[in-house]
Amino acid sequence: MAEHWLNILLFLLTLAALVTLSGPANLRRRLSRLFPAFHPERFACRVLLVEEEKDAVYRDVLKIQIHGAIRAPHSRCETNILIQLTDVTKKNSAPKPVLCRYPAWSSDGTPAYQYKFHNGPLPARLSVLKDWVTVAEVEVNELVFPRRGPALLECEVTVLEEAVGKPLASARSQISLLSGQYGYEEIQQQRLSKQTAMQQLAEAVWHLTAPNPAGWELLCQWLHEGQETGPQPPPRPKSTEESTSAMEEACEQLPGYAEPADCCGIFELCIRIAGSASRISQSLLKTLRYIAEKLEIPKDRYESLVQKHLTGKAEQIEEPLTLLGLSEEMSEQQIMEKLTAEYRKWNARVNNPDAAVRQQADQMLNLIAQCRSRLTRRVQSAGTDSRALSSEG
Repeated sequence: MAEHWLNILLFLLTLAALVTLSGPANLRRRLSRLFPAFHPERFACRVLLVEEEKDAVYRDVLKIQIHGAIRAPHSRCETNILIQLTDVTKKNSAPKPVLCRYPAWSSDGTPAYQYKFHNGPLPARLSVLKDWVTVAEVEVNELVFPRRGPALLECEVTVLEEAVGKPLASARSQISLLSGQYGYEEIQQQRLSKQTAMQQLAEAVWHLTAPNPAGWELLCQWLHEGQETGPQPPPRPKSTEESTSAMEEACEQLPGYAEPADCCGIFELCIRIAGSASRISQSLLKTLRYIAEKLEIPKDRYESLVQKHLTGKAEQIEEPLTLLGLSEEMSEQQIMEKLTAEYRKWNARVNNPDAAVRQQADQMLNLIAQCRSRLTRRVQSAGTDSRALSSEG
């Protein structure tokens, strides 16, 4: 035990002798050569999380700062600064980029997790920043991490020689943050799930109309829009039970993933596929209404899409009155009011400059006339039956 303390005492005496002989400055220089990380003027960076007020709103801001020595090949050397942000939360995985929404972070063609800007000339071959200098500020809510939740952000700052892009100094620093926004990996997964559900829904409607080559061609055009791959051969038609189950599953998933515009778009595709069938049954129309309700398609939008794509298919539709938004549950008064409203709407379009609109208006007015005639006969028949019963009584 005494020998151990004697060794410590000898070390301290030796250290004191070195300080006396060489001076504190020389000793620091010698130690810094042995242990560069402890050099008081080494280049370093740090990230500070501060709360700032702007327009009466408080925001969390990251201040990226540097200090220390920067060695250049010559004085007045022009430099750039490159900042890179990565997520190193998972120790056993490769670092993942942390994206920034600021336009400047990708204005010069660099990825959205890198920010390069001109720093100006260094005053000497060895320039030392004695104090911490802020080189960039980033609002935390402008950062997009791979996923939500606790995250370890690593910031790397590199000073580059502008002429050749050679690194002159580089340092890293880490800070723990909490990301409350959806990460880009989660967003990508949602997009994939949305696309899968939309395809599943369109295929289910096609299976309910199969065999339907024209409908499959519409589906392939949608699937491969913007791609060079050609259409695929249609698969084996599924049973009604399988198609209905797939359709219901897709309808349950889509509202959680898709925007209203996406829902309207895929519903319109389903109507087009249904309209391409040789026969449009009442059950198929009920299926379209079910899809519209599940996808929260507004009623007026539903009627507009049905009339747009199925008006010219009246002969193929088992119950054409559906095109006018009529249903069996409606009373005679409700039917007459609906027919009057539809007549006014389509009569105003008979002189439209667009020939397609004029043609659709003529078709709808003919259908309205048929409905009124059918309703009139039904009312007259009901009156005849009523009078017959009265005479019998």
